[in-house]
Parts: sequence; C-alpha cells; structure tokens
Amino acid sequence: MTTTQTPRPAAVFPAPAEAHVYHFSLHTSGHVLALFTGSRADHAVATRAAELAARTGHRVTAAAIVRSTGFSINALLHHARSRRIQAETRAILAPVLPLVARAGPIRTTTLVVSARINPYRALPADRVVHLAEHTGTEIAVSPVPLTGHTSPITQGLRRIPGPHPRDRTMATHP
Repeated sequence: MTTTQTPRPAAVFPAPAEAHVYHFSLHTSGHVLALFTGSRADHAVATRAAELAARTGHRVTAAAIVRSTGFSINALLHHARSRRIQAETRAILAPVLPLVARAGPIRTTTLVVSARINPYRALPADRVVHLAEHTGTEIAVSPVPLTGHTSPITQGLRRIPGPHPRDRTMATHP
C-alpha cells in the first residue's frame, strides 16, 4: 500500500501594517523621508515613499533606523561602533533602495536611536522630526507609528499666544 503525502499548507503570516504617513508642515508636497527598520513592512514604506516622491517630483531621503547604546570615550570602541552602524545601515537599505530609486534621486542617512527603543513597534517622534528638519523633508513614511507625534495643525494651535494671567492683573490694577 502506497501513501501519498499531501503538501502542507503554507504558513500564513499577517500582512505587514500599512505604511504610516506623517506631514511635518502644512504643505502637502515636499521632500519625502522614508524610514526603514529592516522589517517586512519596509517594502510597503518604499513603495509608498516612491509614489509620494513621483507624484510631487521631489527626492526621497532613505533613513535606516539603527539601535545603539551610546558614544564611547574609547577611540577604538567608538570606531567599532561606527563601523557596525555603517554595516547595519547598508544591510537595512540594500533590499529597498532599488524600489525607492525608481522615483528619482535619493539620499541615504542613518537615524541612531537608543538601545531601549524597539524600532519594530514605535519610533520616537522627536528624533524623526529632528531628522526631517535636518534633511529638509516635509513628509515622513514609517513602517511603525511615531510615539508622541503631534500634527502641524495642533502645533499651530499651541503657538497661538493667549492672554497671560499677569497681563490681566496689570490691566485691572493701573
């Protein structure tokens, strides 16, 4: 008697989350910052960043998110850390750069985050906003949500000067 083996069904993994798009100014067009963590969602980020850049005609800045402890005063350890960060950046960006390059000119950079942060769950918004300001980008595409992000409309509302309590007291007592 001969038995035939039936093929096993392929493991079903949940699809990576959709790319998260953040606007850092009230302008809807501008350079695009694509954040890559080395996860499966990086392809969705690369596709979305290329679409945005092609639609607006601006360049894409591809940023690899790398975890690290901190600087060292030992020159040899500092050099080893720098080489490790460069190697991780190349490894993270290598699979996605061909997808992003279809949109036009690209720049590459690295965002070093604290070793305590898990870049597969969330990224610190303040670090990403600082990188966006440094690279001159107005739109960021991320595979994970940014923690602590405030929209530009909310930031604009915070900047509206309100009456200061001291001003009111000075007006009532000449």
